[in-house]
Amino acid sequence: MRLLLIALACSFALACVPKRDLTVQQIPKLTKLEDVMDVQSTVMDPQFKKIGAASYSDADFAAFADAGARLQASAIKIKDFSKGAGFDALAMQLHDQAKQLADAAGAKNAVAASQALASMKSTCKQCHSKFR
Repeated sequence: MRLLLIALACSFALACVPKRDLTVQQIPKLTKLEDVMDVQSTVMDPQFKKIGAASYSDADFAAFADAGARLQASAIKIKDFSKGAGFDALAMQLHDQAKQLADAAGAKNAVAASQALASMKSTCKQCHSKFR
């Protein structure tokens, strides 16, 4: 009985954790900056590991297109939690870089995709060093 109660408590606790892997349509509904940041890291951390690859698979390009779309949506949403003009400028920079990633994915351009990923990672680091 005790194990059953523990299992129920754990499953309830896990159900309360916000889902970080959200769709483009779900992102505008987020109400906390931390949740938007969680979505961004969930989406981009696996993609950042691919920076510098000489080539990418069709699955990689599909993931880049999806990540680009979600990062564009989350960069717009970030402005709801503005920390000033510099913060907003970095959010828009990330938005533009995410569009570049999506465009590179659509063209299956490995060099442009890698450059966009590197630029996005740099923008994330820059923003975190100033505003985190």
